[in-house]
Amino acid sequence: MLFRLLLTFLTGLVMALGLVATPATSHAQPYFEGKTMTMVLGTAPGGRRDRIARTTARFLTQYIPGKPKILIQNIPGGQGIPAQRKFNRGRTDGSMIAIVVSSDMEAPFFGTPGANYNPKDYVWVGALGTGKQRNILFTHKQAGFNSLEDLRSREVSLGGRNVGHRAYLYGRLIAEIMGFKKVRWILGYSSPELFVAIERGEVDGRVNDSATIYRNRPDWFDKGLIVPHVAMTIPENLPPIDHPLLANVPSIMQFAKTDLHRDIIRKLNTTDRLGGAVAFPPGTPDNIRRIVEKALLKMGKDPKFKSFWEREVGIRPFQGVFSATEVEESVRIYTTWRPDVLKAYKRLGYQAPK
Repeated sequence: MLFRLLLTFLTGLVMALGLVATPATSHAQPYFEGKTMTMVLGTAPGGRRDRIARTTARFLTQYIPGKPKILIQNIPGGQGIPAQRKFNRGRTDGSMIAIVVSSDMEAPFFGTPGANYNPKDYVWVGALGTGKQRNILFTHKQAGFNSLEDLRSREVSLGGRNVGHRAYLYGRLIAEIMGFKKVRWILGYSSPELFVAIERGEVDGRVNDSATIYRNRPDWFDKGLIVPHVAMTIPENLPPIDHPLLANVPSIMQFAKTDLHRDIIRKLNTTDRLGGAVAFPPGTPDNIRRIVEKALLKMGKDPKFKSFWEREVGIRPFQGVFSATEVEESVRIYTTWRPDVLKAYKRLGYQAPK
C-alpha cells in the first residue's frame, strides 16, 4: 500500500513538472496554419517569371498543411540583385520563399557590386521544369528585317530590361556570333512595355521566350507580324514552340565557330531545372523545407495545376516538378564556371556595349 501511494505521488509530481511528454495527437496544428508566406521575385509583374510565381502560389498553398497565404513581392531592377539580397537576409521560419532562376545566380560570380550572396547557400525546395530553351531573336515585320543578311547590313534596335538581364546576354551573344553590323540597345523596359514599344515602332525587336510572345501577342504569329531570325538553343531542341512560323528557325549553334561560343550556348541550354526553382533563405530548418517540398511534388501531379500552368504560363507540355536533390545538383553545375566562359559571360552580359 505504501509503495502504491509513493508511486502515485511521484507520478503526479513528474507530470506536474511537465517531465513526461504527452503523445502527439493526429489533430496537432500544422506548422503553417494561420501563417503568411512572402514569395520574393526579382522581376516586374506581367512577365513569364511573374506568371510562374503566381501560378505556383495559387496551387501550392492548397497542398501545404495549414494552407498558408502566399503573397507575391515583386522587386524588379538591379540585375535581380536587390531581390536576392532581400531574400538572402530573409527570415528562416518559413515565412519567406522565392522563385529563383539561373540568371539570379550569376552576379556573385562576376564580382557585380552588391551581389554579396551565394546561391549555393540557399535551402532549395524543388523546381517547376520549364523545359528546353525557347528564346528567339525576332523583329517586327514593320522594321523591314526580313533575313539575317538584313541584320548584318544595317543597324537594328533591340529592346531589353537592363544590362545583366538574360535577354540582353542572349542578344549580345547572337549579335557577336552572327556578325551584325550594329546593334543599338534601348533598355529600361519591362516585358509588357517592350511589346508596346515594338508595336509602336520605337524598337525593332527583342530576344524573348517564344511561348511568352505567343501567349501575349498571338496575333503577331497568326498574322505573320514578326520575323523570327535565330533561336538560342541547340539544334535538337528545335523548334522552340510548335508553330508553323518557327518551323524553320535556325539554331544559334549552327553559326558558332569557336569552342568558347559553343560552350556558352551549351551552358545556356542546361537550365531546364532552373527556370522556376523554389528556395528558402539560408539557414531555414530542414523540417520546414521538407513540408514544402512534399507539397510541391504533390502539386505537380495535380491535373488542374498542369492545365492552368499550360494555359497561363504558356509552357506546353508541362515539364513536371524536380526534387530538392535534383535542383541542388543543377545549381552546383551551373555555378561552376570555367575561367574563359566566365570572362565571356561577364563581357557580354554585364558590360554595356561600346
